Amino acid sequence: MKITIIYDNEAAEVGLRADWGFSCLVEAYNKRILFDTGANGTLLLENMKKLNIDPTMIDEVFISHAHWDHMGGLSDFLLINPIKVYIPSSCPEPHGAGEVFKVKQALKIHENIFSTGELKNREQSLVVKMEK
Repeated sequence: MKITIIYDNEAAEVGLRADWGFSCLVEAYNKRILFDTGANGTLLLENMKKLNIDPTMIDEVFISHAHWDHMGGLSDFLLINPIKVYIPSSCPEPHGAGEVFKVKQALKIHENIFSTGELKNREQSLVVKMEK
């Protein structure tokens, strides 16, 4: 598994721009999942370019919760790659997604990749089962 921080309050690498919010790319079991999209789509896409991450090569988006700093960049991302989006059932449905899964209960997304389902605070977590 590989996790690349794309968007954070502090820049993870020289040359990246920092901003309030969070996004990372989770690569596991031949899947590329964008976890959250930060607050600003332009900044998200700029940081992706600097990290040599092609937005069109991402398989799906996983949104943890409906705060602006975790899903503010989603619309701009979906303009480039209108893919499947997993959101907690309490989140407003995003426009431009290829498919939207409103997750309420624990869900198997792929082999060894799961959502916890919507937790008490209206958010979900991504779980990747790793071999020992």
